[in-house]
Amino acid sequence: EQALPAIFQETHFDHAAALQAGFIHQNLLYWNKGTATTSRWYMRNTEFTLFLRRGAAKTINHPGSPQHFNWPNPADKHHPTEKPTALMAHYIRNSTAKGDVVLDPQMGSGTTGVAALQEGRRFVGIEKDPKTFVIACRRLEAERRQGWKD
Repeated sequence: EQALPAIFQETHFDHAAALQAGFIHQNLLYWNKGTATTSRWYMRNTEFTLFLRRGAAKTINHPGSPQHFNWPNPADKHHPTEKPTALMAHYIRNSTAKGDVVLDPQMGSGTTGVAALQEGRRFVGIEKDPKTFVIACRRLEAERRQGWKD
């Protein structure tokens, strides 16, 4: 079976479903947003990324990369929980090869897809909210027109 890396960054992602689908937890990455979201408890200034794999383990493209990343929270967001395109591009570049398929099962406004296209990867995104799906499709089409080749 071919190794399949997966990166999931949504807070509502069903970890148990991923494990049931055959993914194995490889690492926990975290992003310091530089800004905090007020809550009833501790301020949320960090988001976590599950780095999962399916199949045999393979070395990432840049071994020794840190698991903690400092990137500013995007100022001009298309979605309330949008991630920085540069952060997602870093994850994709370090975890996949050109031409690989990147899957985002909760694509939101398509930031991971934009990063995947910028890095020469193919992309499959799933989004249940119709309005957000339209935003993602527009962003992906705009990125594709800017230079990504089929």
